[in-house]
Amino acid sequence: MWKKINLFEAFSGIWSQHQALKNLWYEVNIIWISDWYIDAIIAYWINHLNFKPKKINKKETLDFLKNFSLSRDSKKPLKTFSWFSDEKLSIIEQVIKKFWKLDINHINPKDLIWKNIDLFTYSFPCQDISQQWKKAWFSKDCKTRSWLLWQIERILKEIKKIDKNSLPKILMMENVKAILNKEFEKDLNFWILELKKLWYKTTKPFIVNSSDVGSAQNRARVFMISKLNNNVEEFELKEKTKNKRIKDILQKKFKREIFKTDKNINIIKEYWKKNIWVKKWFIEWYTTFNAECYVYYKDWQAPTITASWAQSRIKYFEDDWNIYFLNSLEHLLLQWFDKKFYKKLKNFWFTENKIKFLAWNSINVKVLEEIFKYYLK
Repeated sequence: MWKKINLFEAFSGIWSQHQALKNLWYEVNIIWISDWYIDAIIAYWINHLNFKPKKINKKETLDFLKNFSLSRDSKKPLKTFSWFSDEKLSIIEQVIKKFWKLDINHINPKDLIWKNIDLFTYSFPCQDISQQWKKAWFSKDCKTRSWLLWQIERILKEIKKIDKNSLPKILMMENVKAILNKEFEKDLNFWILELKKLWYKTTKPFIVNSSDVGSAQNRARVFMISKLNNNVEEFELKEKTKNKRIKDILQKKFKREIFKTDKNINIIKEYWKKNIWVKKWFIEWYTTFNAECYVYYKDWQAPTITASWAQSRIKYFEDDWNIYFLNSLEHLLLQWFDKKFYKKLKNFWFTENKIKFLAWNSINVKVLEEIFKYYLK
């Protein structure tokens, strides 16, 4: 039987929270979404918004869109929309007109009064946390991308000021494991204190690895649950699921891209012939960028996928002793999305690299299912 839930997905990405709730038989009412990455907005539309592309007056649409802060690469604001197809422009325009302000910086809390939000998720940008060499952090006075966390505070404070009964019932934070590092302890504790002032009781930050819930990917992420005026128990994964291996998500019908090297892999063959089994192999002669040198055995897990660098180009051994790259569908499968979604993305002309980027910039759906089962009782 379907259960109803009102959802606000801040930094929504490609709807992983929404999908996890649907998998658990929730009828999801989308109160609001926020994201500025155009591909993520279109991906969200593909699966959860019932808009149809329609004929537009391109000049009028472009004049309308120039008033909004959106991004083509999830890093920099877009200066012009003129290169988009009419179909994409139509979808972007319709999504904006439904939710109006997609940029978290410009969401008006007045629009959220009396919306009865059951679940408010905020997976705020991790770049300035995971890339610590930038020394950018996420404290209130730094104005980095990760600083956008404090826009959540702004929204909640204003809702409380206008009408305390309109505060969301449950909040869920997600971010990279590095947020628990010593240098971020002060900022994270300050955020928990601010939640307390807003009448939320919060769990200790806890880690869930997607490999513990059946994924073929080793992906540890930090979560934190806050409940309004209610005690909240600490998360406990009831039972670890036997995780999949790379071989379990491989799509045999795909024509595969072979990893080209200027030397053969006979030394690796000899290693395996001696029955010395390893999870991954380091190719010392390939490049000085160490992460790019790892090749993974298909009977083990993939590492955490990322949007760029080596972890966006995961390599594995096949039985023919060739080294292949995981394709974009397999990146989605690592995050527990399905083939239907992949086909929808391909039908809307998403490229291999764009789909991989969308997969990286998401939360593992199966992990979310476990967390929601625990707290949405």
